[in-house]
Amino acid sequence: MRRNFLRLACVCAAFSALPVLAASYPDRPVRIVVPFPAGGGTDAIARSLGEALSRRLGKPFIVENKPGAASIMGSDQVSKSPADGYMLLLTTSAFAIVASVGPKLPYDGTRAFEPVASLGRAPNVVLVRKESRLTSMEDLLQVAKASPGKLTYGSAGNGSSVHLAAEYLQAMSGIRLIHVPYKGSAPQFADLLAGHIDAAFATMASSASLIRDGRVRALAVTSADRSPTFPGVPTVGEVGVKGYSADVWYGVFAPKGTPPAIVQVLYQAIASASASGPYRERLTREGVTGKVGSPQELTATVDQEVARWKSVAKERNIQFD
Repeated sequence: MRRNFLRLACVCAAFSALPVLAASYPDRPVRIVVPFPAGGGTDAIARSLGEALSRRLGKPFIVENKPGAASIMGSDQVSKSPADGYMLLLTTSAFAIVASVGPKLPYDGTRAFEPVASLGRAPNVVLVRKESRLTSMEDLLQVAKASPGKLTYGSAGNGSSVHLAAEYLQAMSGIRLIHVPYKGSAPQFADLLAGHIDAAFATMASSASLIRDGRVRALAVTSADRSPTFPGVPTVGEVGVKGYSADVWYGVFAPKGTPPAIVQVLYQAIASASASGPYRERLTREGVTGKVGSPQELTATVDQEVARWKSVAKERNIQFD
């Protein structure tokens, strides 16, 4: 009985300390790890969000880029950091994809993290260079059906969200394309513009400026609905592949065991930041429809995505190292 009393007393003390902990957090700079290279769309979103959080919580939120291994290196760094709210992960659908398709991870998959908040969603986009003979998504589908395995497409890497979006399209439409993986979107776009590949599947955040500049032609977006950023671009579903949808979501995570009070402070601050003019403008420029979701909503999204991409990977025999 004495042991049970002491255990109960410890639990009560821990819970009573949570409001105090929340009131004092943060008392030093917070690092936001982005598992992708600097200069990309996710990096831009993280920096804008970090500025908004700094204004609301009174301490610097510093973005640190940790690219490598299809986002695994950055996620691993966060998973092994202290669960005190001072190192966060801002990532994309890649978080669920590597847990579904990837190799054995150096951390315990999605269970190594505490979901904090979802930030919004954006479509992937199918691109060709402006001089391409493929002037529409219907053209691409027709050529691919008539000549299986002739057309090539680039992606930002094996196991990336855009790679899976392309494989999902092939599974639903019956076409066959040749995948050319790159280490990031920059070399992918360089080869697309040079005519070395026929098409590219890319995130809206990484390609929006190229589309606006007229350097590439957007054939279709991969979301269920048209993008408010480029409302003139049809969805894949509109051009003959009914039911197809493969967009990208963005979310913030903390290491497993981060106190619920700190998670709640961060979630509320992110929800408040979503009303910030500069942050909302950044999301719009990157083609992201901002909608903050709770930790519980982000958990549900991750679980659904893991199940979905496991199924696609099994059907398409997708693996990456």
